[in-house]
This record gives sequence, C-alpha cells and structure tokens, in this order.
Amino acid sequence: MKSFIIAAFLVAMSGHSLASSVCDKASKEFDKAVEVYKKEGGTAFMKRVLKNGPLESDMKSLSQAQVLGQIEQFFGPIETATVLSTKELGSKSCYIIGILEYKNGPAFAVANYYSGSKGVGATSLFFQTEPEQILPKQFLVQ
Repeated sequence: MKSFIIAAFLVAMSGHSLASSVCDKASKEFDKAVEVYKKEGGTAFMKRVLKNGPLESDMKSLSQAQVLGQIEQFFGPIETATVLSTKELGSKSCYIIGILEYKNGPAFAVANYYSGSKGVGATSLFFQTEPEQILPKQFLVQ
C-alpha cells in the first residue's frame, strides 16, 4: 500500500513538472519571438510565434502581422515585452498573456502554445490594446 501511494505521488508530480515545463518552454519561445520582432518586424514575429505549430505556414494566421502594423502606427516601435501570465491547459498546452510595450503605449498578446511533434509552437494568437478586454478583473484591481 505504501509503495502504491509513493508511485501515485510520483506520477502526479511528473505530470505537473511536464506541464510546468510546457509553460516554461512556451514563455521562452514567446521571448525569442519578441527579440525577432524588435530586429525584423511583425511578420518575422508571427512566423517565429507560429514556428513548430500546426499553423506554421498558414497565411491567415501570418496575416496577424497586419494588426501589429496598425498598433505600431499609433503606439510607435516595440521597446519591451513581458509574459504576464501563464496557465497550463492540460499536459501539452499553455495559455500565455503577454504585454508588448511600444514607445507610446501597450498592447497585449494572448497565445496558446502546444507541445507537438516538432516542438512548442502557438496554435492561436491575438492582440488587444485594452487590458480589461483580456485580463481577469482580479489581475487589474486588487
């Protein structure tokens, strides 16, 4: 009985560490994409975000770079970015909210990263300039 409890505990912990590592990998991938964005622009950012995911070559998904272009028209060039929040969605998926800080204002990126056969890549991504549209109220007001 004692060995069964220990085995169950180890299985539970290994699943948790796997899920945590998915969010760790996803956060690192997002950070790498931001570095590409700073150097090469919005289209390169989108290609990097979608790299290794099922939408890697999807033209509709890559067209999200146009949204970044519109944001840059109002807010200026990207300066910094930070992952604000990660949430494990199963053992292979991580939901990320990041802030993109431009010269004249912020925008928020929401992405779902998935660990597939090629590695960790985004399966969805959208942008929003209004934090109350995507951030939980308890995140904004304490």
